[in-house]
Amino acid sequence: MPSQRRRDTLRGDVSARIAEDLRQAILSGEYAEGDRLPSTSELMEQEQVSSLSVRHAYQALIGEGLVVAVPKKGFYVRESLCMTWHMTKWQDPQRLENVQTDGWTADVEAAGYSHRQTISVSILPGSHMVAGTPVAERLGIPENERVVVRSRVRYIGPGPGEPANEPESLADSYYAYNCVKDTRIMEPESVNTAQVLADLGCPMRDHFDELTPRIASRQETERLQLSGVMAVLEVVRTTLTTSGKPVLVLHQIRPGNGSKYIYQVGYGDG
Repeated sequence: MPSQRRRDTLRGDVSARIAEDLRQAILSGEYAEGDRLPSTSELMEQEQVSSLSVRHAYQALIGEGLVVAVPKKGFYVRESLCMTWHMTKWQDPQRLENVQTDGWTADVEAAGYSHRQTISVSILPGSHMVAGTPVAERLGIPENERVVVRSRVRYIGPGPGEPANEPESLADSYYAYNCVKDTRIMEPESVNTAQVLADLGCPMRDHFDELTPRIASRQETERLQLSGVMAVLEVVRTTLTTSGKPVLVLHQIRPGNGSKYIYQVGYGDG
């Protein structure tokens, strides 16, 4: 009679199989966020495997950010704070007319979440690369000109008055220095930049987005507090004025889970 460990070996990589079964059950909705998953002993009996095999399966799912281990209670499906981003209306100047802060803050508050963000402002050369392209090229200015970047790490929490400790995104906004050097955009605080640009005679109108799903870098993993190897969504948005001039480049890194993105697409009469 083969030992339990020997049976595990004969059946192949049982840890990977158990992890895949649980993964599919989570992704299909069989287990919802916050649900308790089968215990180690339950899976040992059900699968006729060792506790080590079960632990390895759960470790893999924890590393993927799908599962959390609660001491003395067991394993649970990770709960995330899910935001829905209406990408077409997100920076609509008409929507932001009555917003005192920025569009991100307005959207998070409308969703009922708490929030905070760290903001820093710096000046960089136009040759600085954003997703493989010099930011000056994206802004339509000479590469020897400088740009201003507003860098934010953004966090959300479960509700008003609750701590906002879950990283939601990394966001860098780039502007031509000569355009915004004497404005509030230079201040490290929440600013309705759409209104500032409109006051400068550069009202935002159209934009085009580049979306790239990829694996997070080590720095992104640390700053977004990701578990193990995880995917992120890289968003590069170039915003144009009513005359078609690029006025803003927004570079965002968002965790690959926990958000939904909605675009409203229209077509011209021609």
